[in-house]
Amino acid sequence: MRILHLDSGPGWRGGQQQLHTLIGGLKREGIQQVLVARKGSPLAARAAELEVPVRALSLSSEWDLVSLAGMARVVGSFRPHLIHAHDSRTLGLAVWLKSFGWGGGVVAARRVAFSIRGNPWWNFKYARQTSRVIAVSHYVRDLLIGEGLEPGQVEVVYDGVDTGAAPLPEQRSGARRRLGVADGEFLIGCVGHFTPEKGQALLIRGFPEILKTHPDSRLAVVGEGSLREELERLIRELGLQGRAVMTGFVSDLDSVLPGFDLLVHPSLAEGLGSVILQAMSRQVPICASRTGGIPEAVIDGETGFLFPPGSPEALVQSVLRARCNPGLARRQAERAAARVRSAFSVARMVSETRRIYSDILNR
Repeated sequence: MRILHLDSGPGWRGGQQQLHTLIGGLKREGIQQVLVARKGSPLAARAAELEVPVRALSLSSEWDLVSLAGMARVVGSFRPHLIHAHDSRTLGLAVWLKSFGWGGGVVAARRVAFSIRGNPWWNFKYARQTSRVIAVSHYVRDLLIGEGLEPGQVEVVYDGVDTGAAPLPEQRSGARRRLGVADGEFLIGCVGHFTPEKGQALLIRGFPEILKTHPDSRLAVVGEGSLREELERLIRELGLQGRAVMTGFVSDLDSVLPGFDLLVHPSLAEGLGSVILQAMSRQVPICASRTGGIPEAVIDGETGFLFPPGSPEALVQSVLRARCNPGLARRQAERAAARVRSAFSVARMVSETRRIYSDILNR
């Protein structure tokens, strides 16, 4: 079986991390693979570590004819059985190849909780030219079916994360030193790309209320993106300098997650939330918004605390509940780690993806 993966992401986010993990898992099972990635992207560099052939192209749009020609050369030399497009842009390029005569199957990954109908040729891309769409959650699958895709065309494969043990004390102390947090302080972490739908501003606005009753609290906002200056300005306006820190992009979340006493994920729209799964696997208690696919991972009252999206007041109450019930939060974190092992393992993600590949080829 020969698989050509496509990804145009310029940075290192959940989708790129999952693709890197998938490629590694499929390689261990003897699957031949080639990756076409964005020129200069972290994924292109890191995939080379897996000793998988990488072709770096600009992938600037689904109308990028130079990249399309480069992909055609890769297809001609590698002769893949399937093309797996891991974002909408590269799916557009893949279906152009299929339209021009390439006879293999196309698999599309769908990780986001946004409408596909915003693209004027969504029906051609997703419904007519794609063999199967892999949705990251049942929420995303239901959204796609509601917009016109056939139920049999869309399958759910959850993200897979390493299911390691709880962080050791030295890992926790090291992470807190890197973040400048004292031993007696309660560290709230928030991880995500700085875009409007991730909702970091809601947490920053609610943080002064948390400090009123728990002045030993600290906030670490981890990530990068277009809203960075706006979030930094909000921290200054609320007088949170010294209590809230913006760390910038962190490539290895295991360098900071062990230092968190609580992860807060205030997203307004989320396909699933890979960072939530990673925190769950490390037994970090979770407060997250009840939106998109998040409730498929975080079961309110069992594996974490959920609150309505878009409400700073509800967010604050959820955080205070976790703070005032440390024993409950710890038990939930232990159950969350067990849930990751059963439903969100790397082995399961790789196995289910391979099954879909085989099903398409057998048909």
